[in-house]
Amino acid sequence: MNIISLKSAPRWLSIAYALKSALFCLPTLMLFYGFKGVGMGDFFLIQGISNLTVFFMEVPTGYIGDLFSRKHTLIIGVLFWILGHVIWILGSGFFIILLGELLFALAIAFISGTAEAYLYDLLKKRHKESLFHKKYAKMEMLSGIVLMVATLTGAFIYQFWGPTIPLYITIFCLMLSVVILWQLPDVPESRRIVDKDKSKWQDILDISKYAVKHPEIKWLMLLPAIYGTLTLILMWGLQSVMVFHQLPVFVFSLILGANALMRTFWSGISGRILEKINLSGTIKLQSLIIIISSLGACISAYVPLWGVYMCLGLMILGSASSSLSSITTSVLVNHRVQSDERATILSVKSMLAKAFHGIGLICLKPLFDGIGVGPTFMVSSFLLIPILVCAKHLYKMNLRIMKGD
Repeated sequence: MNIISLKSAPRWLSIAYALKSALFCLPTLMLFYGFKGVGMGDFFLIQGISNLTVFFMEVPTGYIGDLFSRKHTLIIGVLFWILGHVIWILGSGFFIILLGELLFALAIAFISGTAEAYLYDLLKKRHKESLFHKKYAKMEMLSGIVLMVATLTGAFIYQFWGPTIPLYITIFCLMLSVVILWQLPDVPESRRIVDKDKSKWQDILDISKYAVKHPEIKWLMLLPAIYGTLTLILMWGLQSVMVFHQLPVFVFSLILGANALMRTFWSGISGRILEKINLSGTIKLQSLIIIISSLGACISAYVPLWGVYMCLGLMILGSASSSLSSITTSVLVNHRVQSDERATILSVKSMLAKAFHGIGLICLKPLFDGIGVGPTFMVSSFLLIPILVCAKHLYKMNLRIMKGD
């Protein structure tokens, strides 16, 4: 018997979803890699491999969320998060760190798409789906708040209590998430029924083809994929710049905490922004932000210390805006798909993003190792070209959301 009612389920789902963002090791992740015997170049290689793993697993796990219980799919994802952290605590070296990241990749694949699809169907069950853009923005905002707390405190915990204590705290938070998810109601009406003469793989392929050929959905998937790649480079680039300039460890928490705070800000207002200025206005805002932040990253290696902090601020502005891009496009996709294909299509969207993320991060290893921090950001800034091309297509569409109370 589920303790949590259908009416309060969206609120508790948001809490459980937010707890998986209690990543206390995140602000010092590059330092933790070093503690475990992994260098900066390998850091980006492993991150890239992890993102490509998500790419291959996204659609199958999203389809599982359409075919079976979305609640249990989320629980499986959180359990993979826990297992990855346990492996990191027990072992060291390149392959142990890689194994942990691969488990995190599985966790992300099970959770992404499924969480927002589950939220939408919980609202739809009560005929409140018109509120999705607000509820989803609040869910991401709460996740950002938890991430902000973790990043603000993670470096201090690392410095004074040791490198593995942040992982123990994260495991505790993830266990709380599992307990909450277990008490949520199922929404069986969302489960997909497949014709007897049709294989599951063919069904997945048909849904994926529909998504990539749809005149609106394909651009709603492509823009956040490329935009998110550049913002991801900016986010991990924050630690690279701080390591390059040899800033004190406690600064890592302050900078990554500020990044989480800005991410929370964008998440919190994304629904309102989309409601007030529609997609066309949001597109212009995102384009301006990413251009300015990329400029800050390009000069970050060549300025005096006071300029470094200014550049880090601009990089924070841009890297955190990934939540604005992801939320606004996901809202518009959700209003254009059926319940029994929702998690699969959202996973196709996430899969495309992870493909770009993985390739981009893997390319950073030879760039950082070969040409250094500043030139790497300059090369990465060429991603602005396809971003602006995608932005132009979506700007012309001027898509709007379903309005509600």
